[in-house]
Amino acid sequence: MLFRTAKSATVAALIAAIVFSLVHARARVLAAPLPQDFGQAARIAGDWCAQGDKNKRCSISNNGAFLTFTNEQGSTSSGHFTNMQQTEFSADQWQFVRGTLSPDGLRIDWTNGTYWMRCGSSGGGGGRRPNLDGTWYRDGNRSLRCSIRQKKGNLTLKNEVGQTATGSFADSRRITTSWSGQRIDGTISSDGNRIDWDNGTTWTR
Repeated sequence: MLFRTAKSATVAALIAAIVFSLVHARARVLAAPLPQDFGQAARIAGDWCAQGDKNKRCSISNNGAFLTFTNEQGSTSSGHFTNMQQTEFSADQWQFVRGTLSPDGLRIDWTNGTYWMRCGSSGGGGGRRPNLDGTWYRDGNRSLRCSIRQKKGNLTLKNEVGQTATGSFADSRRITTSWSGQRIDGTISSDGNRIDWDNGTTWTR
């Protein structure tokens, strides 16, 4: 009987040791950073320009495990990828603002409403400019009629109260306009039927 008891205790201890090892091995795997695809990670490394302005230089560097962001004001933040494809990432010291890399690798859209462009990019991002010509409505209100006239990338805009502005494309999804000397930029939706303006308004059609 004593032999059986000792043998059972030995087997139980062996099973406990195996379970302990498996649990801790799993914990180490879960705690490990996302695997790095160095080819993909290299796509975001280098120089960037805030809002596509070549006078507002930014940069991203990586050491294979973590990212370092520097904005146009010289502020830095460490960061990391947040998806396996390494097209989304977080800048942790900037209140965890998140960025998304465009499919062509030339633009980063940040969740705080700003964007970075590759400084060497001509701004087109490889995409075609949408046709914005026609009638628009402020904030989707059909009584607030606006309009855009587009000619070879040059824009003439009229808002709901009859004020006019000139504008142009910064890239295929971004336009810059001047309203009596006041610059207001707009971001065009992927379907080309909505413009989100930097002043908090929207135009839809």
